[in-house]
Amino acid sequence: MSNDQKNMPDVITNLDSLSLANYDFSLSLYSKFSKQDGNIIYSPFSIHVIMFMASVGAAGKTFDEIINTIYLTKDNHLLDAYKELLDNLNEHNVLKIATGMFIDNSFKVKQHYIDKTCKYLNSTMEKVNFKENPEHQREYINSWVENKTNGKIKDLFSAESINKDTALVLANAIHFKNGWKHKFSDTVDEPFYISKGNEINVKMMTLTKNVYYFHNEHLKYAALELPYDKNYYRMIILLPDAKDGIDSLENNLSNIKLSELSKKMTTYNVNVKLPRFKIEQSFDLENVLAELGCSSMFSREANFSEICDSPNDTLCVSKVVHKAFIDVDENGTEAAAATGMAFMAYMSASFTKIERATFIADHPFIFIIYTHGGDVLFIGRVMKPVI
Repeated sequence: MSNDQKNMPDVITNLDSLSLANYDFSLSLYSKFSKQDGNIIYSPFSIHVIMFMASVGAAGKTFDEIINTIYLTKDNHLLDAYKELLDNLNEHNVLKIATGMFIDNSFKVKQHYIDKTCKYLNSTMEKVNFKENPEHQREYINSWVENKTNGKIKDLFSAESINKDTALVLANAIHFKNGWKHKFSDTVDEPFYISKGNEINVKMMTLTKNVYYFHNEHLKYAALELPYDKNYYRMIILLPDAKDGIDSLENNLSNIKLSELSKKMTTYNVNVKLPRFKIEQSFDLENVLAELGCSSMFSREANFSEICDSPNDTLCVSKVVHKAFIDVDENGTEAAAATGMAFMAYMSASFTKIERATFIADHPFIFIIYTHGGDVLFIGRVMKPVI
């Protein structure tokens, strides 16, 4: 991002609103996922797409709950903005996004729902046979996801998560592969402090380059931006000052606005040390989404009347699953994620000199992969680098 871009006046567009919604949703998910121990990786973007796709078919209380959870409003549902965003992202070869709708042969979906999701969310639509052979269809959808993520996300839907009562499955797959704009040098074995007094040896990558950097004295963390070869994408790393400062950083994460942080960052000549890391993770999202305010869609109170085309059928969500993967080394990053939602049917600044800084990520940190427009593709936490 150029200095002129950083200092441009704030004009909130629909794309900006969508990016802000995505980031706020990212943090609300993080508040839930961070309660568990260890590393974290997920794609808020992938989950947001599927939730938005479900909202297009929802009505009444269910619609209100979903859009509130993903930080949109009735007046700001942003169908056109979503299409523009997805079209923009698909212009860059390093990112591949696929969204699919899989409908049981016996289940009637309103044509306007199919038309909307295909037009605005670039979704494909396939007829399948859940009722007679759910296991075969589960394997088929899993293969679809695996293919769309370059083989990185396998078995998104576990055994029996799709059954003869499944009427509809929505799936999103995202794959990102990009080299660093500034390549790291060879790695060396150095300590990484998992916690105070507890260290392991890791492969630490090194780089000295002019990059965007910011240090927050009040919240006691440093932020470093690493651009990718395709400059539309970048990784930002949030590193607490203290070796045991990750809890404090996470508690203050809601106070860190990505758009504001980006404007505060300026060019420093930074000596960077960053460990290689690889993370894979799976989530069942029903409880998380219910806790965030989407409880009705999992019950018989669910209202997906914009999807159903039969007065005798009612839909509710039976399963929401998410898997994500990331591999970071001295050459760049490969990351992938997929989100699946199964429905069951039942009846009824300017500067003059470059400062120097040191950024040694030898203790737990948070990372975010996002676009030039501020859309968060992946977010995670490294507690223990694994290669």
